[in-house]
Amino acid sequence: MIISFSMQNFRSIREKVTLDFRATSDKHQEEYFVVDIPKPRMRILKIAMIYGANASGKTSILLALDFLRKLVIQPQQDKNAAIGIPAFARENHKTSFFELGFWYKDIVYNYQLSILQNAIQSEELFYYPKGKRAEVFIRKLTPGKGYEYHWNEKLFKKSTRDVLELTIQNQTILARIASIEDSSPLQDAHDWFRFKLQPILLPNMSLLRYTNELLINQGTNQKAIKQFLLDLLSRADLWINDIDVNEEVVDASDVPVNMPVHFLNPPKPNAKPTFIKYDFGFVHKLDNESYTLDMKEESMGTQRFYGLGAILLSLIRGRVTMPIDEIESSLHNDLLFHFIAMFLRNSRQGQLIFTSHNTALLNEKAITRRDCIWITDRKSDGSTELTPVSDYPVRKEHAIDSLYRKGLLGGKPNLGSNEL
Repeated sequence: MIISFSMQNFRSIREKVTLDFRATSDKHQEEYFVVDIPKPRMRILKIAMIYGANASGKTSILLALDFLRKLVIQPQQDKNAAIGIPAFARENHKTSFFELGFWYKDIVYNYQLSILQNAIQSEELFYYPKGKRAEVFIRKLTPGKGYEYHWNEKLFKKSTRDVLELTIQNQTILARIASIEDSSPLQDAHDWFRFKLQPILLPNMSLLRYTNELLINQGTNQKAIKQFLLDLLSRADLWINDIDVNEEVVDASDVPVNMPVHFLNPPKPNAKPTFIKYDFGFVHKLDNESYTLDMKEESMGTQRFYGLGAILLSLIRGRVTMPIDEIESSLHNDLLFHFIAMFLRNSRQGQLIFTSHNTALLNEKAITRRDCIWITDRKSDGSTELTPVSDYPVRKEHAIDSLYRKGLLGGKPNLGSNEL
């Protein structure tokens, strides 16, 4: 779970802003919203919702998190390749900075990274065994001297340190550890980025493949997963009675682009490779008759909610951290409330971060707290400012959606006259 995330000089973010998941003293819906970390003692929120005008920087915050995730899990092979950091306009000559605190396997970690153009300037990892801060490593680039390293020598053999110190300038140490046999806190930190922090979900993405892949993955309990999805669809009042999965063996050349497939080993060395091609449909029963529709023929809302089924399962069972941009895309308000409420009530340590323009959510006290709502605003230089609603004198009896629509919390566009 993320404890806090700070970023600077990334897209619309010029000065340092911080998205903080540490709960305030508010006890509203404590059992659903808050996870207790024993050492060091903290109360962490399971959800953060970000509001603001178009072009105010909401998506930039999620993209910054995704950018950092990719730097950690996608090792660089070419030392001359560009890191490709999208710095704030006219600030390419300045350092971009990221700091991420997270909790994994009952240990708190703090990771810091500074990037200038195409080189890592500094990289630091600390952890908190038994609640006390300890260094894992520090890496800093000194002009004329190259990189200087400080290691916790209790955690690494000299041979491991020697290999890690050969990390190229555009690669992180956290990415490099993936190619080395290791069981230190450094490996655990890498594993959190790889297995727990999920890629950003954008509003134009089809989520069908996330759920369909669960249904054909031989390593999963397919029957239980299918029943979970059918129960979810039934609760959503989408009139779906069954999920139809058809299999067909085809030559590799006949497989459509982006079609979920499973490779079959050729029976003979010179035989053509064959695949199982999967087709998915929803079975509807109306007036004692049934018919099947290809999933892509269903409404966008039906497809979106079905795709969110795999996301919900990951949040509940996988305890992942999931960033979603414009979570309300194609969904009715009631379906959106239902999805968020199911997450809050059934997830133990999953974490949901999303942007939204749906102000109706703000008045639903069952799925909101003042400290989980954040507002982005544009400053005079066009950069992003990020403020939690808990910083404003908002009381429990206030209607947050009304305050937001009136512009009392910021995040509203300054519109001109509607007379053309």
